[in-house]
Formats: sequence, structure tokens, C-alpha cells
Amino acid sequence: MNEVLTSRTKTDSAGVEIMPPTIFYISLISGFMMELIYSWSLFPDYWLLTLILGMTIAITGAAFMMWGHGRFQRFGVNIPTNLPTKQLITEGAHSFSRNPMYVGFIAILLGLGIAMGSLWLIGSTLMMGLYLACYVIPREEAYLVRTFGEEYEEYRRSVRRWI
Repeated sequence: MNEVLTSRTKTDSAGVEIMPPTIFYISLISGFMMELIYSWSLFPDYWLLTLILGMTIAITGAAFMMWGHGRFQRFGVNIPTNLPTKQLITEGAHSFSRNPMYVGFIAILLGLGIAMGSLWLIGSTLMMGLYLACYVIPREEAYLVRTFGEEYEEYRRSVRRWI
């Protein structure tokens, strides 16, 4: 019996098989393709303002995402959501958001959509956000509660899910 529990614990994970970066790239490519097939531009009179605003959002999101990613790498924590984790990261970007890498994905898509004035890219942000909010994050949070218990519950009470 203990061998079964030990074996299960070693392979336990959030169980998200389709990695969030895959959905990010699908969202990005589908948004670009829809823009090419059926352009639906927003704010054509304010292209310079939307370009600056959008790129600022995208670059800030990418930096925030890499800050969170770097903390995982520094402490040797598995990044893929189908692998077990050995440590709860609560510092750095994770002290502002429980999901800085996902905030980064959303900000990059939204920022590019605003920069290009593309309703399709902005819409693809919604697709990515729904995937994360309805599928990935609930599975990850359930796994983290199972793995870290009260330590994760305290973290969840003190740090917002997004930002």
C-alpha cells in the first residue's frame, strides 16, 4: 500500500496535458490568420497611440512572464504542468500574481492585438484566458492544495490569481 502511495505521489501533477504555451501559439497564429483573411481593424485614426500602448503592454507582459519563469528555473521547479513540483514559489513575480507566466501570455496577446488594432487578436486573448481560467488554473490549484496544503492556502489568500 505504501509503495502505491509513494509511486502516485512521485508522478502526481496538475495533469494539464495541453501545455499553455501551445494554446498561446494557437491563439496567436489563429488571431493573425483571421486578421489576414478578414481584416477587422480598430482605431485606425489612432494607430501610433495604439501601437505604443499595445507594445508597452506586450513588452511589460513578456518581462513579467520571464521574471516568473526565471524564478522557477532558479529553484529547479518544473515548468510543464504535467510534471510534479517540489517547491512552492511565492517570491518575485509570484508575490504579485499566483500566475505571472499566464498574466504574461494574456498581456502579450492583448498588447499585440491593441498594437495592430486587431479585433481578432484581442478576441484570441479571450480564448487563451478562458482556457487558463476554466481548465488550467483550477487543475493546478487543486494539485497545489493536495501537495502543499495550508502553505498554499495561505499563499492563495494573500496573493491574487491574476494581478
